[in-house]
Amino acid sequence: MGEVLLKKEEFVKIINRLEKATEIQDKVSSVFRSSPDNIENDFMNAGSLQISHESVVVNLLEMIFGDEYFNISYFIYDLNYGKEYKPDSITDTDGNTIDFSTAEGVYDYLVEYKSKDL
Repeated sequence: MGEVLLKKEEFVKIINRLEKATEIQDKVSSVFRSSPDNIENDFMNAGSLQISHESVVVNLLEMIFGDEYFNISYFIYDLNYGKEYKPDSITDTDGNTIDFSTAEGVYDYLVEYKSKDL
Protein backbone atom coordinates (compact mmCIF):
# COMPACT_ATOMS: atom_id res chain seq x y z
CA MET A 1 0.00 0.00 0.00
CA GLY A 2 1.21 3.52 -0.82
CA GLU A 3 1.75 6.17 1.80
CA VAL A 4 -1.41 7.96 2.88
CA LEU A 5 -0.53 11.62 3.24
CA LEU A 6 -3.63 12.59 5.19
CA LYS A 7 -5.00 10.76 8.21
CA LYS A 8 -8.69 9.93 8.35
CA GLU A 9 -9.28 12.37 11.24
CA GLU A 10 -7.70 15.21 9.26
CA PHE A 11 -9.71 14.37 6.13
CA VAL A 12 -12.96 14.26 8.09
CA LYS A 13 -12.15 17.54 9.82
CA ILE A 14 -11.55 19.26 6.47
CA ILE A 15 -14.78 17.87 4.99
CA ASN A 16 -16.74 18.93 8.10
CA ARG A 17 -15.33 22.47 7.87
CA LEU A 18 -16.32 22.65 4.21
CA GLU A 19 -19.82 21.49 5.11
CA LYS A 20 -20.15 24.10 7.89
CA ALA A 21 -18.98 26.84 5.52
CA THR A 22 -21.58 25.73 2.97
CA GLU A 23 -24.31 25.76 5.64
CA ILE A 24 -23.36 29.32 6.65
CA GLN A 25 -23.29 30.43 3.03
CA ASP A 26 -26.75 28.91 2.46
CA LYS A 27 -28.16 30.66 5.56
CA VAL A 28 -26.78 34.04 4.52
CA SER A 29 -28.14 33.58 1.00
CA SER A 30 -31.53 32.68 2.46
CA VAL A 31 -31.58 35.84 4.56
CA PHE A 32 -30.84 37.96 1.49
CA ARG A 33 -33.54 36.22 -0.54
CA SER A 34 -36.17 36.61 2.18
CA SER A 35 -35.42 40.24 3.00
CA PRO A 36 -38.24 42.63 2.00
CA ASP A 37 -35.57 45.17 1.08
CA ASN A 38 -33.71 42.75 -1.16
CA ILE A 39 -32.88 44.30 -4.47
CA GLU A 40 -32.01 41.76 -7.12
CA ASN A 41 -28.33 42.20 -7.81
CA ASP A 42 -25.69 39.75 -8.91
CA PHE A 43 -23.55 40.68 -5.92
CA MET A 44 -26.28 39.88 -3.37
CA ASN A 45 -25.13 36.42 -2.47
CA ALA A 46 -23.27 34.79 0.37
CA GLY A 47 -20.33 34.02 -1.89
CA SER A 48 -19.53 37.72 -2.09
CA LEU A 49 -19.58 37.97 1.71
CA GLN A 50 -17.63 34.86 2.59
CA ILE A 51 -14.24 34.25 1.09
CA SER A 52 -14.31 30.59 0.26
CA HIS A 53 -11.66 28.47 -1.35
CA GLU A 54 -13.80 25.36 -1.35
CA SER A 55 -13.04 24.34 -4.90
CA VAL A 56 -9.29 24.64 -4.27
CA VAL A 57 -9.54 22.50 -1.13
CA VAL A 58 -11.63 19.86 -2.91
CA ASN A 59 -9.20 19.83 -5.83
CA LEU A 60 -6.23 19.42 -3.48
CA LEU A 61 -7.94 16.54 -1.66
CA GLU A 62 -8.61 14.84 -4.98
CA MET A 63 -4.97 15.30 -5.98
CA ILE A 64 -3.68 13.97 -2.63
CA PHE A 65 -5.80 10.82 -2.97
CA GLY A 66 -5.29 10.39 -6.71
CA ASP A 67 -9.08 10.63 -6.99
CA GLU A 68 -9.26 10.54 -10.77
CA TYR A 69 -12.97 9.69 -10.70
CA PHE A 70 -13.86 12.71 -8.52
CA ASN A 71 -15.41 10.69 -5.70
CA ILE A 72 -14.81 13.52 -3.23
CA SER A 73 -16.65 16.01 -5.46
CA TYR A 74 -19.45 13.48 -5.92
CA PHE A 75 -19.78 13.05 -2.14
CA ILE A 76 -19.81 16.80 -1.50
CA TYR A 77 -21.84 18.15 -4.41
CA ASP A 78 -24.03 15.33 -5.71
CA LEU A 79 -24.64 13.57 -2.40
CA ASN A 80 -24.73 16.79 -0.32
CA TYR A 81 -22.07 15.55 2.09
CA GLY A 82 -23.66 12.11 2.18
CA LYS A 83 -27.14 13.36 3.14
CA GLU A 84 -28.57 12.13 -0.16
CA TYR A 85 -26.76 8.79 -0.18
CA LYS A 86 -29.02 5.78 -0.53
CA PRO A 87 -27.87 2.42 0.84
CA ASP A 88 -26.58 0.03 -1.83
CA SER A 89 -26.68 2.78 -4.48
CA ILE A 90 -22.91 2.75 -5.13
CA THR A 91 -21.01 -0.42 -5.88
CA ASP A 92 -17.53 -1.30 -7.02
CA THR A 93 -16.72 -3.40 -10.09
CA ASP A 94 -17.24 -6.57 -8.04
CA GLY A 95 -20.72 -5.48 -6.94
CA ASN A 96 -19.70 -4.67 -3.36
CA THR A 97 -21.51 -1.74 -1.75
CA ILE A 98 -19.46 1.40 -1.21
CA ASP A 99 -20.60 3.52 1.73
CA PHE A 100 -20.57 7.21 0.81
CA SER A 101 -22.92 8.24 3.62
CA THR A 102 -20.07 9.80 5.63
CA ALA A 103 -16.68 11.39 5.08
CA GLU A 104 -15.20 8.39 6.91
CA GLY A 105 -16.69 6.03 4.34
CA VAL A 106 -15.31 8.09 1.47
CA TYR A 107 -11.87 8.13 3.09
CA ASP A 108 -11.90 4.37 3.62
CA TYR A 109 -12.86 3.83 -0.02
CA LEU A 110 -10.19 6.22 -1.30
CA VAL A 111 -7.45 4.58 0.77
CA GLU A 112 -8.55 1.11 -0.33
CA TYR A 113 -8.82 2.20 -3.98
CA LYS A 114 -5.38 3.82 -3.85
CA SER A 115 -3.81 0.68 -2.37
CA LYS A 116 -5.31 -1.48 -5.15
CA ASP A 117 -4.07 0.94 -7.80
CA LEU A 118 -0.42 0.49 -6.80
